[in-house]
Amino acid sequence: MNFSLTPEQEKYRREISDFLDKEVTYELTRQSAMDKGVGPEARAFGLKIGTKGWLGKNWPEQYGGSKGTLMDEYVLVTEFARHEVQIPNAIARFLAGPNLLRHGSEELKQEFLPRIIKGEIEFGLSYSEPQAGSDLMMMEMRASDAGDHFIINGQKTFNTEAHYADYHWLAAKTDFDAPRHRSLSLFIVDQFCPGITVRPMWTLGGERTNEVFYDNVKVPKSRLVGEKNKGFLYMVNALNYERLMMGQVTRLDPIFNRLVCYTKETRRNGNLLSANPLVRNRLSQLAIQLQAAHIMEDKAWAMLIDGREPDYEAGLAKLLNTELQQQMARVGIEIIGFPGHLEEESKGVPLRGEIARLYRAAVAQTIGGGTSEIIRNTAAIRGLGLPH
Repeated sequence: MNFSLTPEQEKYRREISDFLDKEVTYELTRQSAMDKGVGPEARAFGLKIGTKGWLGKNWPEQYGGSKGTLMDEYVLVTEFARHEVQIPNAIARFLAGPNLLRHGSEELKQEFLPRIIKGEIEFGLSYSEPQAGSDLMMMEMRASDAGDHFIINGQKTFNTEAHYADYHWLAAKTDFDAPRHRSLSLFIVDQFCPGITVRPMWTLGGERTNEVFYDNVKVPKSRLVGEKNKGFLYMVNALNYERLMMGQVTRLDPIFNRLVCYTKETRRNGNLLSANPLVRNRLSQLAIQLQAAHIMEDKAWAMLIDGREPDYEAGLAKLLNTELQQQMARVGIEIIGFPGHLEEESKGVPLRGEIARLYRAAVAQTIGGGTSEIIRNTAAIRGLGLPH
């Protein structure tokens, strides 16, 4: 596909870029779900984005959108990635919102979509459970029908946004006898409902995630998203779009460039690191992998924009991206040596400690959103036609 922009789209891209050049600070780049979490600066930043109308670019006008195209979405997420900053309400905008557009009642659309577009609210993703991560059909959280509401009991885990989100985007079992793929439903649950307990869990990467307990939580039936027992279908159908929207290979380009610059400015035993054949070999391998990841991601995007649903292609794009993060961290530690293990607060730490931080944080990237093993299996079956 030709990713060249029309004059109008190029104007849109420059507007985003100029805005980000002025607004993005180092602290803002760190305030994301997979780092320090969304703080006051990121909240204010989200509202500024909302006033620009960019969060509704591809949504219907009746909900505050401006009837844009998927190419506008591509421009938006790519520019944010290039500036190394996250859209603060990413779960709301790229996961909950599109699902509401497709499956939500008109009441839910009117209540939530305009607020998402304005950057006012964020959702916490509540899918994983202690025994249900890669296989979401193993969920055990129960939503029992109680007339005009549901009573929900159970536990979720690895809910990274739960401590600062306004609502939970929750999946729970609503039919206890049906086949697993026909037993789940989606709900919007107010973060502050009585009976919800959020407990912190700190990851290897330093970010906070959570375990969340539901104890007889009452949720009105009006907060059921779409049809009862079709939640798994909704989740699966939205997965490829979510993968492309919430993780871009472009985010790795600046890290790679800083690592290259480091080798050009740093001497070891009197010689520049960039003159070392082993260092040059490692960097060239990274450059090739980076280009391959870009190509795979572009292919998946092209399919989406052309109206063809990417299947295993979006999964492979996610696979190459996340495994490259781990490879880049390993190579960075290898090149920098012992100083590369230093944390951000350490005296004389190279590259603000980002290589050590990436080394720790990248571990989770090949697990969340579909493990590398499952993506490989899916690609083998659907892409290569291999047997189950």
